[in-house]
Amino acid sequence: MNILATASFILVPLVLVAASIPMLFSKKPLFDCFVDGARDGMHSGVKLLPTLVGLMTAVAMFSASGAAQVIADLLQSPMNWLGVPSELIGLLVIRPVSGSGSTALLAETFEQYGTDSFIGSLASVIMASSDTVIYICAVYFSSAGVKKTRYALPAAFITMVFSMIFAGVVVRLFEF
Repeated sequence: MNILATASFILVPLVLVAASIPMLFSKKPLFDCFVDGARDGMHSGVKLLPTLVGLMTAVAMFSASGAAQVIADLLQSPMNWLGVPSELIGLLVIRPVSGSGSTALLAETFEQYGTDSFIGSLASVIMASSDTVIYICAVYFSSAGVKKTRYALPAAFITMVFSMIFAGVVVRLFEF
């Protein structure tokens, strides 16, 4: 067993014990607090369920309709001008919409081009430096009851595009 595995094997129980000791000496009804927290979590989950179902339906329709491919075709020239390989355009289009879809495309990219290739490295950095913008905005704003998002979605997309372009710069800079 390596040192990290040994450390985590020991560290996790120690953290749990260290967190439990103050609870033992607390005057609060701990089980009641736990039940209240679990109840609040269930209410949040039930409240978010319609948003998640709608979002998953929209993602499935977006992928099945061929809209992702149309957008990828439109983006091919600008992305080539920016130095982003055309093989990653599908990942760039799907990433803001679907985490699982982009993970599947990442796995396909690794199988086809390898993890140590420029395309594989760039795909890894893009996945690590970006997120599913539409999912995050939909779930968090729905959870918080926000009706007017103003500039949140455009700002998130601009940030994501910047991170994807900067990922290409960083990977080219550190390419061997």
